[in-house]
Amino acid sequence: MKAATQVMESGDNLAVPYYLNLFSAATYEAFSKSDRAVSGFQEKHQAAARRIRPGDTLLCYVTKLSRWIGALTVVEGPFIDKTPIYGPDDPFIVRFRVTPDIWLPMDKAVPIKDTALWSQLSFTKDYDPSESR
Repeated sequence: MKAATQVMESGDNLAVPYYLNLFSAATYEAFSKSDRAVSGFQEKHQAAARRIRPGDTLLCYVTKLSRWIGALTVVEGPFIDKTPIYGPDDPFIVRFRVTPDIWLPMDKAVPIKDTALWSQLSFTKDYDPSESR
């Protein structure tokens, strides 16, 4: 299974901090079929994960498909749990208990290059969407 969550970025100027929670198509499917109560990061992101607090938001994005698919509120964590959840070689051991605020089916997911969205996001608005991957 590809990394479900690889990168985190903080939105420090917001009332509620947000962090990026990346999914592959496979981990999106696995999380969708689960009770959606636990999200995890790889151990190499443990230092960054320590900044995340209960009440913070994880914005969920599917890589390669370039789609926003959800928002999760952190309830508890981070904590280390090596018990496999999403497959026998689950590398996402830095975990958070979460509640889904939004979880979209893939056919309703929001493409990042949608003009209305692209021009409003702080990390994309200054770039030409046709020049990005």
